[in-house]
Amino acid sequence: MFEDIRDIMVETIDVDPEKLSPETNLRTDLDIDSLDLVEFVSEVENHFGIMIPQDALEDVNTLGDFAALVEKLAK
Repeated sequence: MFEDIRDIMVETIDVDPEKLSPETNLRTDLDIDSLDLVEFVSEVENHFGIMIPQDALEDVNTLGDFAALVEKLAK
């Protein structure tokens, strides 16, 4: 799951995959703006066929948190 999400982020936002780990903080470790984040979330939703509620993202800090949320919603 993490690898799929990492690959989507690399393709969508053009982030160096070497900078991405489950501990990567989406807000402080990556130089991405809110528009990039919206595009990334949209691509993940399309890829997994899910909808990610906006309020669910409030507790997501790291890429690992995001992967866990997607895994939970994809079941």
